[in-house]
Amino acid sequence: MGAEKGETVKVRFFLLLAIALMLTANAAAEVRTLTEFYANLDEAATVLKAKADLDAQQSQLHVQEAQKGWEIFGGVSAGYQKSPFAREPFGHFFDPLGRIGVRYPLLGSAERQQRAIDDAATQVKIEGIRLDWSKRLAKLFLEENYAAYWSAKKMLALTEAYLRLRDDGAADILHKRREAGLLFMSDYLEFLSAFDRAERSQIEFSNNRDQALIRLGYLTNARISPFEAVRPELHEIENNTFMDVEQLDLKILQARIDNIQNTKEKENWRGIESDVNATAFGGPAIPHPSPESMQLGYGGSVGFNFRMPLEIMSLRKNEESRLNSQLISLRADYTHRDQELQHEFRALLSSYQQLAQQIKFQHTRLEAAWELIRERNLRLRVMDGDVIEKYFQAVNTYYRIAIENVETESEQWKLHIRLRQFIALLETKGKNPHPEINLNMLMEPLHQAVSFLAGGEKRASAKRINQPAAADTQVSSGRLAAYVWNVDRLIAQPDLWKKNQAIEIDRFLISLNGRQVSRIAENPARLKKFLTDAHRRGKKVELLLGDPDWILPAQRGKLLQLVKKLSNINFDGLHLDIEPDQLVSELSGKARLEELIETVRQVSAISPWPVGFSMHPRYLIKASSFDICLPCELKTEGVKEITVMYYSLNLTNIVAALKSAMQQHPDLTFSLAQSLERELDPENSYAHKPQSIFIDAMKQLQDQLKAANFSGLVIQSWQDLESYLNENTL
Repeated sequence: MGAEKGETVKVRFFLLLAIALMLTANAAAEVRTLTEFYANLDEAATVLKAKADLDAQQSQLHVQEAQKGWEIFGGVSAGYQKSPFAREPFGHFFDPLGRIGVRYPLLGSAERQQRAIDDAATQVKIEGIRLDWSKRLAKLFLEENYAAYWSAKKMLALTEAYLRLRDDGAADILHKRREAGLLFMSDYLEFLSAFDRAERSQIEFSNNRDQALIRLGYLTNARISPFEAVRPELHEIENNTFMDVEQLDLKILQARIDNIQNTKEKENWRGIESDVNATAFGGPAIPHPSPESMQLGYGGSVGFNFRMPLEIMSLRKNEESRLNSQLISLRADYTHRDQELQHEFRALLSSYQQLAQQIKFQHTRLEAAWELIRERNLRLRVMDGDVIEKYFQAVNTYYRIAIENVETESEQWKLHIRLRQFIALLETKGKNPHPEINLNMLMEPLHQAVSFLAGGEKRASAKRINQPAAADTQVSSGRLAAYVWNVDRLIAQPDLWKKNQAIEIDRFLISLNGRQVSRIAENPARLKKFLTDAHRRGKKVELLLGDPDWILPAQRGKLLQLVKKLSNINFDGLHLDIEPDQLVSELSGKARLEELIETVRQVSAISPWPVGFSMHPRYLIKASSFDICLPCELKTEGVKEITVMYYSLNLTNIVAALKSAMQQHPDLTFSLAQSLERELDPENSYAHKPQSIFIDAMKQLQDQLKAANFSGLVIQSWQDLESYLNENTL
């Protein structure tokens, strides 16, 4: 008995040590979003080469332009002449001559110079097209390697969690059952081979991760340390989408077609070389009267020169034929390449739509495998026999399906990237209807299996039956708030302060409409008593006001009047839930934000309480806020806290967005709103998930967002939370 207890202690010790090491490794890995890598794209080797090629062609264009127009020519010569008028011995004499002039090309000569310039300009245009595409492709290729790194890390984490089962005793349990004759040798070897395959996959995923990291460094020309990748939200690509981005090959072919067409239209004097010139010359006069006294002469001339071959008509005809043939060839290449690209795009789009259906199928399989583990776990508590083998088989099946799910998600992401070579997605388009499944959720069944091997699974399971949200899984108190949309129901709640729930609310944001405000202003006793009871128990109560029409100058006074009516109530704060996207108005997006800021300024000026503000996460980013730093403006106008309504089950994305905002605005306090609304989709609300998943997610968010300027979580809403805790006891 003592030996067994000692073994149990050892198992628990090594389990805790492994978890601590894993948490340390995760803490050390910095979260880096995809957009952080875009800043270094100009340093990619392909982009640098394209820039160098463009610079070379621009220099060549400048050379051709410098050779156009006026030219200077000249020369010197010398020789002996004999004059029939000179007497001996002066009949033979030295005759030097110098001349200098300028000429301007005409007709075919001028056209030839212009063609050289047009050809060079076309090549500059082509290299500019290549540079733009090298940047575009470098961005997409970087995202593709980011996706490869993300999927490799995700699959590696799943594999390591699965192999931890073997290291924590699964292999020993199976070996003992085989020795006792309770497990067939074939089944035993099958279990071992599953672990061996996972070990081989671990090496593969590790190599894929390292290769993706190296390629990211190559693309950014920087040394990239291991990091936590965050998959961005992918916009939906519909089946009837058309290719709307002109491709590189087509742009280059069109540039060449335009150049040849331009040559045909402009050249009318082909084959006839001509110029006009002016020449000045000087030298000795003839004859020399004596060798001692040379007489100099000078002069000048203006001339017109031309030359052409005798077969000028044949030359012009054949040159015209050559240009026509080139034009026909390039147009045929353009049509053929356009058809190829259209076919390639449609094939990619079809594959993408098939993968979308495959992800839907994979999610169903994953849920089925998860449910199978849960059922096997329940049978394991109360039944003997081969249930433990069935449990491990369910875990094996779940691991394989989870890996396949990540592979399918990764493949769809990569196809999404390739399709963006052909289409320009707008942010106004819908989001991907099948978002990724969070890694923490994927690993939960494997962690449960590790807990079972550590010896505490049966006790923990029994505890969950009697008390669905036990104290060890309780979200830390004093850090949770809730939106309250029915204050009368809250105040009338019997034994409100005596409830002992897994999730305890310590801050209520109570919403009041105009009618309720008027009633309370006339008779505030009931509300004041509620506030007194709340404050006595360490709870906070804030006034929540929200109506998008208050953004408009004409409606702003109504909000100010509501605040003034309640100014004698001892609220702990004023929280504004004014969403510009819900405003029905002709105001542009930027004008809406500007009017919103003005509304907040005027409210803050008269509010006797600290002011908070709820906003959509996109307004944390200046680029998606019409070039307005909304958090900066709100802070300037007196806002103390910003609640980010990021309704998603993707914890990694949430943490990345909130951490970035808290680091950029250290003087602002931030909180995070999460939803339990049944009306929202499953990927946006925890209403469709068991309590254990919801509580675990809230704990993770609290742990990962710990910071001096993080005030906690806000639940949407109190009514939904009450229903969720009473109805969903899983």
